[in-house]
Amino acid sequence: MGLSTGRDLHVDTFLSEIAINYRPEGFIADMIAPIVPVGKETNYYPVFNRGETFAIEDTARSRGTEAKRVTRSVSTAAYACKNYALAYDVPIEDRANMDAALQFELDVGATRYLETKLYLDWDRRITNLVGSASNVSTGFLTGSSWVGPTNGDPISVIWKAMEQVQSQTAQKPNSICFGWQAWNYFRRNSNARNFVLGLNNGGGAVTRQATQNAFEVDRLIVAGGFYNTANENQTASLSSNALKDSVLVYFSPLAPSRETPSFMYSFRWTAPELGTPFAVIRHPYNTRTKVDGIEAQYYQDEKITGSEYGALILGVGSAQANGLT
Repeated sequence: MGLSTGRDLHVDTFLSEIAINYRPEGFIADMIAPIVPVGKETNYYPVFNRGETFAIEDTARSRGTEAKRVTRSVSTAAYACKNYALAYDVPIEDRANMDAALQFELDVGATRYLETKLYLDWDRRITNLVGSASNVSTGFLTGSSWVGPTNGDPISVIWKAMEQVQSQTAQKPNSICFGWQAWNYFRRNSNARNFVLGLNNGGGAVTRQATQNAFEVDRLIVAGGFYNTANENQTASLSSNALKDSVLVYFSPLAPSRETPSFMYSFRWTAPELGTPFAVIRHPYNTRTKVDGIEAQYYQDEKITGSEYGALILGVGSAQANGLT
């Protein structure tokens, strides 16, 4: 009998080199709301009076008199951290029956899956907060949409929003966050291209780094998060984050600071007893259910600590009554 040929020589099975998986990208929560480690689940933080800081005092002192006394007012605001946690169970039957292609997903993949789920929820909470004009100092409406390559003047609108924040706070915004669709409109716009790349630029792509340099900001990010709003086991229904076709300009230090203000902060409760945030905890094997379990968690509260340090350009994909909301 001759040797078998073709498909008789190989039985199809899972590849161990690749698998079709999904890992959402574009998380921006910690770049809008820097993480502040806190030692208690609830507490207060000081809020100083900006008007007093910029007030001009009579600093002249007459001979033989004491220097004039100045005062400083301070109020407080509160945070309250919630526990955000998810767990993932692996029945022992699945472990025993698992093909090589899925062995990687058992521990490392499940860990990444939990972290992704937690980050998605955090990202959604932040973008929902900052995507509403009620949570910033000023909302801007565009007189002309940015959809066409020659439509509107996104440069002037962004500068106007930045100037509005600076006029109210004396602090120039150091960050710009584009919704993913707003960014696509912006980089196709001829006014934006000429501003970033120069006149007669001969084409070429408008990059994030070049745009960041042109606006002289410390940070330019694009909110690219998408969320599945369908129920479990139903066909996926992907929904954009709340910033989709909006642009947020804001001031937020690159790291938590006692000396400078911030539009937002994420207050994260950390303590040795709580474990490391986002670190995976492996639960003991449950002999009754025959399940291995892993869990990831963190404690956090996100607060807009200075709404006046942010301005929002709304709905750049459609023409609206130009001006402030």
